[in-house]
Amino acid sequence: MKSAIEMKAMHTRMLSPSFYVLPLGTSGGLEEDNLSSYLLASINDYIPSSTYIALDCGTIRHGIEMAIEHKSLPEDTDIDVFIRNQIKAYLISHGHLDRVSGFLLNNPNDKAEKVIVGLNETIQIIQDHYYNNKAWINFGPTGLKTYNYQILDPFSSTSVPIPGTDFDVRIFRLCHICPFLSSAFLISRRTYSSEAVLYLGDTGPDDVEKMTLPNNRTYSPGYLKQLWQAITPLIAERKLKAIFIEVSYPNGRSSNQLFGHLTPEWLLKELNVLRRYHKINNVKIIITHIKPEKNARNTIIKELNSATSLGFNFVFPTQGRGIWL
Repeated sequence: MKSAIEMKAMHTRMLSPSFYVLPLGTSGGLEEDNLSSYLLASINDYIPSSTYIALDCGTIRHGIEMAIEHKSLPEDTDIDVFIRNQIKAYLISHGHLDRVSGFLLNNPNDKAEKVIVGLNETIQIIQDHYYNNKAWINFGPTGLKTYNYQILDPFSSTSVPIPGTDFDVRIFRLCHICPFLSSAFLISRRTYSSEAVLYLGDTGPDDVEKMTLPNNRTYSPGYLKQLWQAITPLIAERKLKAIFIEVSYPNGRSSNQLFGHLTPEWLLKELNVLRRYHKINNVKIIITHIKPEKNARNTIIKELNSATSLGFNFVFPTQGRGIWL
């Protein structure tokens, strides 16, 4: 049983924001100036840190411009200086262009000795297909050495420090059209009671994503279920502030047309799996990667808001508008 002091400390943490999020891009493709990208900073005494990490990097520069316009950053922010000095690491969920294009285009003006964080498979894509001195200059450790690679082990249950920040990170595998891997990052504060956020890249539902064995039998690897089980203790301790998860299409799309993505119906099914382990009323569900098809965003918002009575706390980010968690 927790002491009165421990209970008061928990209550104080719940009321005080721990993270500041800058959505630099919220769209799921097509819109070159609004592709999936979120900056994350810690907060102390209601003041965001000047140090950020990037969660995917489809759009960088224009997203910062929008953050200045929405007064989520000071109006005198120098964008070049901000990118060079305040973004310390780039966490890439997978190697698709809509997750890395803004990062790649800003490589020439970036500051050395930052890290690119991800699965080995993701780092290999960046190294072999972008940093090959053909598609793009090699800014990696075997080239200009602007960036080092921090390869994370999805089989490890231990979080590791992100250099130059007060964050630790743990990685999980996701399926994005099997057998292609995407990933999720569990980012926790190293110095503030381990409060955390969970960021997922592209993912299809467990019931749809199948692996094929050599004998042609198929099975579901169940990566989302494994992820939900891993984060349940944080939810129970009220340390998990938010889950960033994609919903690319409105309902009505057939399973063979999901292409490794979710709809509101599939998201609710997955969240109900998570809710079997622990209620998630206190966790914000931040909806990402909505495809910019006609009326898709409004339709998805309507379809998900109809489920708020089930105890889900959905957030629909707007490019450039800060979110306090």
